[in-house]
Amino acid sequence: MLGVFTVLVLGMATLVFVAYENTPVPDEAQQDAIKQESVITYRDGSALARIGTHRESLPLEKIPEHVRNAVLAAEDRNFWNEPGISPTGVARALFKTATGGDVQGGSTITQQLARNYYQGLSQDRTISRKLKEILISIRAGQEIDKKEILKLYLNTVYFGRSAYGIQAASRAYFHTTVDKIDESQAAMLAAMIQRPTYFASYGPDTNPAKKALIERWNYVLDGMEKEKWIDPGKRASAKFPQTQKQWSDVKGGPQDGYLQDRVMRELKVLGISAQDVETGGLKITTTFDKQLQDYTAAAVNQIKRESSLGTDIHFGLTAIDPKTGGVVASYGGRSYAKQQFDDSFQGIVQPGSSFKPIVLATALDQGVSLQTTMDGSYRRTIGGATFTNDSRSENGVYNLKQMTAMSINTAYVELGQKVGLDKVAEMAVKMGIPKNTPNLKSGYASLPLGVIDASSVTMASVYSTFAAEGVHRAPHVISKIIDKDGKRIKLPWDKEERVFSQGVARDATAAMRAVVTSGTGKGASLGVRPVAGKTGTTDQNKSAWFVGYTPELATSVAMWREDKNRNRKSLIGVGGYNQVYGGTVPADLFQRFMMKALEGKEITQFGPPGNVGGIAPWAAPTPTPTPSNTPTVTTSPTCQPNTPGRPNNGGRPCSSQSPGPSETPTSPGPGGQPCNQAGLPLGCNPNLPPEGDDISWWCQQGHMNHPRCRDQEPGPDKP
Repeated sequence: MLGVFTVLVLGMATLVFVAYENTPVPDEAQQDAIKQESVITYRDGSALARIGTHRESLPLEKIPEHVRNAVLAAEDRNFWNEPGISPTGVARALFKTATGGDVQGGSTITQQLARNYYQGLSQDRTISRKLKEILISIRAGQEIDKKEILKLYLNTVYFGRSAYGIQAASRAYFHTTVDKIDESQAAMLAAMIQRPTYFASYGPDTNPAKKALIERWNYVLDGMEKEKWIDPGKRASAKFPQTQKQWSDVKGGPQDGYLQDRVMRELKVLGISAQDVETGGLKITTTFDKQLQDYTAAAVNQIKRESSLGTDIHFGLTAIDPKTGGVVASYGGRSYAKQQFDDSFQGIVQPGSSFKPIVLATALDQGVSLQTTMDGSYRRTIGGATFTNDSRSENGVYNLKQMTAMSINTAYVELGQKVGLDKVAEMAVKMGIPKNTPNLKSGYASLPLGVIDASSVTMASVYSTFAAEGVHRAPHVISKIIDKDGKRIKLPWDKEERVFSQGVARDATAAMRAVVTSGTGKGASLGVRPVAGKTGTTDQNKSAWFVGYTPELATSVAMWREDKNRNRKSLIGVGGYNQVYGGTVPADLFQRFMMKALEGKEITQFGPPGNVGGIAPWAAPTPTPTPSNTPTVTTSPTCQPNTPGRPNNGGRPCSSQSPGPSETPTSPGPGGQPCNQAGLPLGCNPNLPPEGDDISWWCQQGHMNHPRCRDQEPGPDKP
């Protein structure tokens, strides 16, 4: 019987020896052991966010001795003397296996490293896996220097908060590097290793998860004292350290959450999942300019303070580089912590008359000249619906440039009919309006008046097509992605599409230049720097826009009001304004942002007009002038001061009709009657001073040099 037992023992020993000889230490790490965080940066390379598995390796000598000792006290106090396994621990684990217990226990640091780091060992709780782990641990203990084992362990062990390695853990819990943490902090990190997904380091001590961590922390410090790795005095005075609430080594601001969300949404479109980001070690460079991004919030807050606007007022502000399509800056909201909804990317409101340049581009692209005249009568029925202009004085014949500058509704509705609303919708999509936008392809006659919904980033993208002289580049927030192997991932928005000719773009720009120089958008002027754009104010004054551009930057500003349930409310009466036009607050915000964005940069001129196309055969005839003493409707585009309700365009109350650089409107005759504030009587001469003493409204429309205006001041309700 003894001989049979001896044979069995020898046979088992032989099998173990054979297994030992055939189980070398793997030379590759498991995929889980080399997961890496992804880093998101601003366009200048400064850190915006770190996402996912946080890992950073250090040489052993860069890890302080008290930190190393804390980990050893927690996980393997006999590390320097054992052969890679703990004989008593292994015996205990095998006994439990033999008696039907869990396959667990007996894990030295070397065994943990074998299980968690080396390729070929899974996390399965099986006898075969445990035996393989033991054999690899024994070989590793014999073949690999102890210091190398400890270095690998300290750089790969999991501490919770997606932090792998002691350096990442220091950042995750204390927002500092490992060389700056003390014994108490080191002991807390070492304690986390035992139950990293359960322990809680932040919050009340009554939390069971935190209470358990404190007990483990005391165990670590007691072990350090027992092994003489900490002075008894320090042990006695040790206090559980205060940790940060969450992981971050990036000093962020209230806008950073919006930026990170935009990047993650764009990565999803590219087919890169959140898990890929968390573990893939991507280096993601965004298009955001940190200084300008920070300024968006500063500018909005300043505007709100000056105009006494409450938290129910929302702004979308987006700036796009027309040469790349990259979003340079975009305002998300007052604070990501208080509002996760992104006002510039997710907030959609009707753009009103800021949609009209799309109709203009459609006409120019079809060969319709800016000199083509159209019937801009105050009230017209078109396509079965009745439309009016903002003011009764807007009641004449206008060419395309004039009706853009003065935002003549009736003429633009007819222009949509002439060029084809289906063609307008096609042009809108080419310029950046999403093709699935409701009502875009409805065929409604009111489409030119901006009855669709659009976001700030969408309208900035549309206008970037004009700024890029007819070339559209898809808006995006990611400029470059480098994978963990250093290879650049190709991005779809590296492509561009020519939507219309340079000549069409330059003619449209000439028309929109007149908006700023003599039309509804004078409040957006950038002084000597040329700027083009368009105002927009919607029905019931529920939103107001200014969208404009220089050769360097296309920027849109949307303003609206909503209650806590996101129901839209009228802007009438907010901030002391009778009405908020696109040419008031939005134009002011546009001006401030653009002045900051272009500060110190060379002034670039727009190219000369292309003078494309010819006068359309359906052009409206210009009425023959009648004697000045006979009341008649002037054929020049007029616009009365302080006229209430600009339902479908924007702008401050109107200018003095002074023409833009190349405008030649018909001037009223020397006679006639002066106009009142309502623009009556018909045929009145807006250049004549009105009767009475209160003519400040008239003076502010470009007549300040008139003798009767020299002592006048703006009225309190004048924008």
